[in-house]
Parts: sequence; structure tokens; C-alpha cells
Amino acid sequence: MIFKKIIPVSFFLIAFHLLGCIGSHVPKEIHLYDSATVVRSTEFKILGKGTGQDSAFFLLGMFPVTKAPNVELAMSQILEKYPTGKTLINIKIQREDKAYFPLGLVSVVIVTADVVGQLEEATPTNQKESK
Repeated sequence: MIFKKIIPVSFFLIAFHLLGCIGSHVPKEIHLYDSATVVRSTEFKILGKGTGQDSAFFLLGMFPVTKAPNVELAMSQILEKYPTGKTLINIKIQREDKAYFPLGLVSVVIVTADVVGQLEEATPTNQKESK
């Protein structure tokens, strides 16, 4: 008699625990960096602020369907927006996990940074006079 009551209750508790793990939200991480490469000069110009991102999908939160999110790809997306940009400074890398219960988990890497380039040198105004 007791087993007839224990089995459904234990099954319910185990199922509830497993479903809770699959749909859980992992806290986001934030990392800050000064620059992507060594900047040896102070003679640079900030061209603008950009954002790039990459993501991956995990079926049921465990089985990877796509490649892991790539930080370098997100950084290159920022530099693509500024063709004269040389490197990134003031980099913020943020990782978020978004659960789509019960299908899976999407892990997203978001990179925000300032794009810098060379200072534009003044072009000489001496032009040959045509006669």
C-alpha cells in the first residue's frame, strides 16, 4: 500500500527536478579588457563604438547543435563596420544563456568595443599651377 503512494510522488519529484535543470538560466558573465592588441602610440582616433555577437544552440541544454560561440568572430564583426579601423579598445565581452524550454539553450557572446584608427595626416595644399 505504501509503495503505491511513494512511487507516484517520487516520480513526480524526479521529473520536476530534471525539467528544472533543463530550463535553468545560467547567469551572464562580463569581462573587460583595455585593448585587443598592444597600442604603442597615443596618436589614434576613436572611429566609433560597435557591437558584434555570435551564438550557439544546445538541444535540451546539453547537446551542441552548432559550434561554440566565438569571441574572435564577434570582434571581427565590429571591425568590418569600420574599414579604416586598426584595433579595438575598451572591450566588454558579455556571455548570456537564454533558455527556450523545453527545446534547448542558446548561448550568446556579445562584444562591445571602441574602434580606433590612425589620425588623418593633413594633406599638403601645394598644387601645381597649370598654364
